[in-house]
Amino acid sequence: MTLTSGSNIKGTFYNKGISTPHAATLFYFDNGDIIIETEHSTTKLNISSLSISPRVANTKRQIFTPDGNMFTTHDNDAVDAMISKIYPQQKKTIASLLYYIESHIAAITALIAVSIVAVFIFIRLIFPAIITHMAFSIPISTLNLISEKTIEYLDDQFFTTTQLSPMRINTIHAQFKEFVATIPDKKNFTFSIKFRHSSFIGPNAFALPDGTIIITDDFVKLIQHKHELFTILAHETAHVLNRHGVRNILLNSGLLVVAIAIFGDVVSTTMIGLPLLLIHNGYSRDFERQADLYAIEYCRKNHISGKHFINLYKRLQQKAPANIPTLLSTHPADEERISLFKKIDEIPNKKP
Repeated sequence: MTLTSGSNIKGTFYNKGISTPHAATLFYFDNGDIIIETEHSTTKLNISSLSISPRVANTKRQIFTPDGNMFTTHDNDAVDAMISKIYPQQKKTIASLLYYIESHIAAITALIAVSIVAVFIFIRLIFPAIITHMAFSIPISTLNLISEKTIEYLDDQFFTTTQLSPMRINTIHAQFKEFVATIPDKKNFTFSIKFRHSSFIGPNAFALPDGTIIITDDFVKLIQHKHELFTILAHETAHVLNRHGVRNILLNSGLLVVAIAIFGDVVSTTMIGLPLLLIHNGYSRDFERQADLYAIEYCRKNHISGKHFINLYKRLQQKAPANIPTLLSTHPADEERISLFKKIDEIPNKKP
């Protein structure tokens, strides 16, 4: 049987479950009728009953009939023309848009640029904003539990009982009490200080989410003036008030979830471990800068010279390992931090 009316598409026809190909012609008409003709058969149906594969580059197009037979063709333009002719008002499908993008280098370049900007905006603005909202929604009772479990773990793995003398401990406690009294807004946190010895961690001070500040024996030994202690306590207080600790926990978990959602499996996510580390360290440096700025403002309001932080920090540098590249560090560069605290003395403090 041969048809002379209607537009046609040359291709190959396969019966369901049979791999033998048959040369075929697909005829289509304005009313949506479709006829697929081979040497041995003629199939009549309507385009609405067909399943047409989307256009991907110049790969072979597949058209499936309701009973599972398949018509294939390399003439993608003819298939697109058939769809456009029968459905002239139909908007371009996502598949058509993808093909257009694949076929135009400028469109690909633009899409890549837009994607990069979108990812950057999400990582730097939207994602941190979501995490911040979540962190500030957590009740303090939950922060207390997190801190309790954290100190239990640290005591089990890294810390031993402090070896400081009772006199030194009492002195620091008195100075700590004096400092806490100067915090303008404690935001319902109850601040406390704990002393621990650790040959593994060395000189260090850090805050837990509930307002507990841990300070190691080696760090106490570096302190030569109470205002040096105050600058560090102000820095750690900022971490508590801004919920940096719990935000770090949420960021770690969130970045992993986002990575798995994008790449689809843990193996691929493992391969981007370094980029994830760099992103997380970028957030950590932002937190440290925020804490430094809080400490600087605290020093200005309480007429404390920036030299106290700088002197202590330089002593700490002598005990610390060699400089870590900025991208891999969780803290801003030493020069940046010292420069900020030097500016405290450049702006005269106004007496209240």
